[in-house]
Amino acid sequence: MAGERVLFVDDEEQIRKLLSTWLTRHGYAVTVATDGWEALKAIRAKAPDLVITDVNMPNMNGFELTRRLRADHRTARIPIVMLSARKQADDVLTGYAEGADEYIPKPVEMAVLSAKIEVLIKRFRATQGGSESAPKRGGNVILFLHGKGGVGCTTLAVNSAVALAATTIYRVTLLDLNLEFGNAPMLLNLTPERTLADLAEENHEALDQATFSRYLIQDRSGVRLLAGCDIPERAELVTVPAVQQSIDRLQQESDYVVIDAPASFSQQVLAALDVADGVVIVSAAHLPSLKATKECLEVLEKLAYPKERTVLVVNRTSESGVEMDQISRFFNRKADLVVPYTPACDDAADRGRPLTMLHPDSAAAKVMRDLAAQIAVAAPAGR
Repeated sequence: MAGERVLFVDDEEQIRKLLSTWLTRHGYAVTVATDGWEALKAIRAKAPDLVITDVNMPNMNGFELTRRLRADHRTARIPIVMLSARKQADDVLTGYAEGADEYIPKPVEMAVLSAKIEVLIKRFRATQGGSESAPKRGGNVILFLHGKGGVGCTTLAVNSAVALAATTIYRVTLLDLNLEFGNAPMLLNLTPERTLADLAEENHEALDQATFSRYLIQDRSGVRLLAGCDIPERAELVTVPAVQQSIDRLQQESDYVVIDAPASFSQQVLAALDVADGVVIVSAAHLPSLKATKECLEVLEKLAYPKERTVLVVNRTSESGVEMDQISRFFNRKADLVVPYTPACDDAADRGRPLTMLHPDSAAAKVMRDLAAQIAVAAPAGR
């Protein structure tokens, strides 16, 4: 290991000097901070490969620093080592509960610290694709976004997943990130026993693939589903690291991971966007939805998400609505696909079956299959 960036946070000057000198001699590029606030500023300037932090510090302690890093999609994966003179079991458990990867009591045994740093940085680099020995990233991630509810985003996500799986070529998994009011299971007439909220309480590092697979439930179409949550009040249990690690695992055993997102740019949705190979933005043909969709497109532009990897879909959810030429002028681009209004969508939802299976000959179902085909062309499996 050489040149990896380590941020060391401690309010005691002598300890900062001793440990930073030792780390530098071992080939690490070291930045120091005196408390959590300084650490956050340093991380925003340039993200490190690993953070070593004391627990007891003024202004912001190590627990709060760790909590904030784990709650942000940009920093949630950074390995964190806690150092503390507090050695009681409750203190150690609190450190791990906040998201620390390792908790090392003071005085520090440098050989132990060195070994743990090396292992954590190797693991971190593997998740970033920075290691030649890292496994192939796996299946493509397709994120369905919308700016306003009621536009049929979940319907399109579910039916696109089913249409992709119907080719019998692709292994497709649907991840429901509508954590509070998800409807993807209902549209497939499924009742999952386990959800992301349950998964978030597991020890992710110790969770093997066989155990993880028990959180998935398969529809008769062949699509597997990982539900977000069973009841709204448990949504807060789904952390950013839990979402990231779930997507990692789903990619390893899927050709496509279709993610149904809420009308939000939450940290969980941003974590999915970070790895998305394609984004489908869904709008209804009504002004409130069009306005929200335009704002979504502007957010994607600010985040520098490539325009060529976005698909704009106008879903005509009613017989009325703004004409398509006006919509094109509003977005300054044409919609890639227009889903025609059909009452059969409501019938399919009420019966818990995807429209592409229940009414395969309807005009809307044909466009939904076209959407799946466009996804396969824009983000080909195995790329």
